[in-house]
Amino acid sequence: MKHKSLFRILALDLHPRSFGYVVIENPAKLLDWGVCRSYRKTKRHPEVLVGGRLRPLLEMWMPDVVVTRIGERSGKAVRAIFGQIKKEVGRTPFRRITDSRDRYLGRRKYERAVEIAARFPEIGWKLPPKRKAWESEHYRMSMFSAAALAMTYRSLRYGTVTSPPGGVMPKFTQSSKS
Repeated sequence: MKHKSLFRILALDLHPRSFGYVVIENPAKLLDWGVCRSYRKTKRHPEVLVGGRLRPLLEMWMPDVVVTRIGERSGKAVRAIFGQIKKEVGRTPFRRITDSRDRYLGRRKYERAVEIAARFPEIGWKLPPKRKAWESEHYRMSMFSAAALAMTYRSLRYGTVTSPPGGVMPKFTQSSKS
């Protein structure tokens, strides 16, 4: 049973065959983190990834809100996963950040990950080395992006962000239930 004053956020960073996640409880206590991947290439891939990986997280942590970001440049695979997540969360409030110009995302990805690792020493040891220009992004960076997303949502919810780079605050939209 959760204490009434605590607020749990499940943040998801979506990719075509995986998602990074963190579960944060107010006041900024990291409860769980990781990256869920699926190697299947089937028409039912989003259902398998979300049903097999996200459903246990929702049942175990019972978040008060699920937060994600989906941009205009997201491909079909990410949009399919996004649609499946909307179905899966059911009655849990589902929020997405539509503008990426906030205090965490206004920086380079690795700098942001270093800041998150300093804020949460529990995952600091999972910070991959800085990538070279010719290397692919390490899959664990998704976990740090999800943590930045959760911290952004938390700071906007509680009004602790003053003015991000560019002076434009991110906007929240409530996803309509399909």
